[in-house]
Amino acid sequence: MKYFFTIMAVLIFFSVPVEANYKYATPNPSTEFESMDFAPLYPTYSWEPLPKTEFYLIQVLNSDGTVIRELMNTESLSRVTDWQPFNEVGNFYWRVCVVNKKKKQLSEWSEPQLIQVTAPVTFAALGDSITHGGANFIPAGQISCQWETFCQYKIKNIGRSGDTTAMMVERFERDVLPFQPKLLLIMGGVNDIREGAAAEDVIKNYEILRQKCAANNIVPVFCAITPMNEDKMTARGIPFVGSWKVERAKINDWILENGGVDFGTWLEDDNGELRADFTPDGLHPDLRGKMLIGRTIEKFLAENWFNFITGAEVKEWSFVRIGS
Repeated sequence: MKYFFTIMAVLIFFSVPVEANYKYATPNPSTEFESMDFAPLYPTYSWEPLPKTEFYLIQVLNSDGTVIRELMNTESLSRVTDWQPFNEVGNFYWRVCVVNKKKKQLSEWSEPQLIQVTAPVTFAALGDSITHGGANFIPAGQISCQWETFCQYKIKNIGRSGDTTAMMVERFERDVLPFQPKLLLIMGGVNDIREGAAAEDVIKNYEILRQKCAANNIVPVFCAITPMNEDKMTARGIPFVGSWKVERAKINDWILENGGVDFGTWLEDDNGELRADFTPDGLHPDLRGKMLIGRTIEKFLAENWFNFITGAEVKEWSFVRIGS
């Protein structure tokens, strides 16, 4: 009898599933990379947060299962952006578990989620958060937050949130050239003018990007800078300078003079600001705004660069949709 309780305790321990040793259930990933034409260069990992949890650990693995980096959720309870670009062809994976602040594991790992990197591509988009996708309201790993989703052509997302045009120049060789695009859509400048940059400085960076494209047989297509909504940005604590409208007008004039994409005034209100009903934070267009951006770019590509387009680049070809 003296060993009876010890033996019973051991038997009970080994009869309980491994999951029961952890305090929390397994997190459920919510990214939609598998539904995108291409995985983003800078993916945002997201999951459904669990009650009474605060810390999550993300592991990125290569194709043989080796962990190549780990990240903690620094942005919110339900997501984190990977600032190391996936610019090498191959299959990668990510997974998430609950941990404490000392990284002690408190749940099972989620099932590994695929990040497939392919090259070359026909179309790519270089930009900031408006290209990258997402904001505080939607994680960038979901298709509804990216304007590329609403363009009929398959576009590699090379956006990076927070970028200025100088940052885009700096990362061109590292982030653009591995994918060898035939045509590069460039949508940058809103962070420049928001922070007080002069139009002339932004245009100088555009010229550098155009030269870099020419040296690598890439056609650059500049896209108009979207407007901002000052009241909503103030309410959200997003800084800006009052001269942004004047600088934006100068830059957009240059873009249109150089054959760029014109978004027209459908995003603007009577004051030349981003329509309040098209943005949750004053800076980022919402679902409808991104849909309009995507369809405008789609129409532009169809009308001006049809010679680049084959069946492989088209999602579901429809002249009716392009003209709508």
